[in-house]
Amino acid sequence: MARWWLIPVAAIFLFAALYQLNLPGIHYDEAFEAVPAVQLLRHQPVQAFRDSTVTLFGTQFPLTTQDYIGALNTYFSLPFLWLGGINVTALRLYAVAIGLITLLLAHGFTADLTRNRWAGVAAAALLALNPTFVFWTRQGIFVTAINAAIGLAAAWSWLRWHRTRRYRWAIAGAFLFGLGIYGKLLFLWLIAALFGAYLLAEGTHGRLAATFADLRRENIARAGGLLVAGAIGAFPLILYNLQTGGTFKSIGQNAATSYYGVDNTAVLSNLATRLGELMTLLNGGHFWYLGGIFRNPGYPLIFGMALPAAVWLAARRKNPRALIPFGIIFLVVVESIVTVSALWITHFALIMPFPAIALAVTGAELHRALPRRKVITTALIALLAVVMLGDGLATARYHRALTVSGGLGDHSDAVYDMAGWLAENAGGRAVIAMDWGLAASVTFLTQGAVTPVEIFGYDWGDVSRFDAIITPKLVPRHTIFLWRAPDIVIFDRSAAFKTLYRPKNLEEDILAAFYDRSGKPLYGATELVPVGTAKNKPK
Repeated sequence: MARWWLIPVAAIFLFAALYQLNLPGIHYDEAFEAVPAVQLLRHQPVQAFRDSTVTLFGTQFPLTTQDYIGALNTYFSLPFLWLGGINVTALRLYAVAIGLITLLLAHGFTADLTRNRWAGVAAAALLALNPTFVFWTRQGIFVTAINAAIGLAAAWSWLRWHRTRRYRWAIAGAFLFGLGIYGKLLFLWLIAALFGAYLLAEGTHGRLAATFADLRRENIARAGGLLVAGAIGAFPLILYNLQTGGTFKSIGQNAATSYYGVDNTAVLSNLATRLGELMTLLNGGHFWYLGGIFRNPGYPLIFGMALPAAVWLAARRKNPRALIPFGIIFLVVVESIVTVSALWITHFALIMPFPAIALAVTGAELHRALPRRKVITTALIALLAVVMLGDGLATARYHRALTVSGGLGDHSDAVYDMAGWLAENAGGRAVIAMDWGLAASVTFLTQGAVTPVEIFGYDWGDVSRFDAIITPKLVPRHTIFLWRAPDIVIFDRSAAFKTLYRPKNLEEDILAAFYDRSGKPLYGATELVPVGTAKNKPK
């Protein structure tokens, strides 16, 4: 009976996730991982990160998309782009498919952990309308949402191994651990959290000594097999580092202070930031770029009520199951205070399903532990309805705001206008991206017909490389230069650009400007012309 409820739950999720799927506009990070897939499908030269590839059947396949992000999304999106065409809808259908798999895995893991199928249905239902799950799923490549699915599959595999002692489940889990690390290096947080939560549960249950005895007898003897399985899952990342050492370089360069200026030694400050982000994750109030911020205040409140209930179950009833998902969540939060990038809330896509699992498991265990089950059942269903109603309202409001805004900032659908204009007007001319956030989106949206070259360099201060690359391009009406609007510039190369072209008696002429739906300018295209001939000079 319970499993049939998955059908309407999945249908609700798909409706929420598929509605106006092309909005917001494709984000640079989303497009960046899809560009190699476009190039493979179009038989174009592949732009590989650090030029790290493996050649099979005469074709070069990229190993990663960043030093710490693998190419899983690149390859898994290929069949969707092949069948549906190279467009945003097909790309996001892949992301939604991963979200549906994640929802089903949350159901299965929760049902198995609690031995209660209704708990699994509750976990899936709590995800179906959750704004974080819905909107991060739609842009799943942007947040590497595939690692949430891999993490649940790995956790479920090792739960099956713990229950059945069948070694194949341990091998499957180890392979998935390696695959998750390849997907994105921060998956290490989840691996450590899963082990930490397991040890916490075993210690609470009074079985920790027996667990380590079991490790000595069985697991250590088979550790070689598990290491090999994990290495197979992470093999492309291992090969990438044998070629470039890129991951280790990135970690070494950002160990104390990250690329975005995060002080990794500021433990208390970073932890406070991460705990605040956890609350925001729960209430869903972090999608400003959809056109507004809408929250479900009931979610953090009920989550906060469930946590002491889980502690009570573990302490008084010797039942650690409800503590496991809470342990995973809070251990990842603590680990995440150290980063090579920034303290972005998007990192928590890794644990996106676990708050719903925590509520569902705690509810199931309370129902089992307390008397007067009809009363408890009614109360739990009411709490479930409160959370789902709050989530549903927030998700509906986000969709309504998105219809009006089309997306804000780097998520604006203005990028579609820019790509369309370039497809019609570039005419074989060189196109240069003068700032971050432009090239990958245009390349994907034009199916590789227009491939802007990024020359700004990922350094805010040093412009020497920029000068060397752009000087040969300072020819009248030869090149189209793409810019971000002055108030949203990231790498500002305007002054350096003017210093180079003015001695050549050249000036800029604005060819086109692109606006979000509110009329705010976001992007622009310029060319160089002889002084005195510009029709629309920048101010």
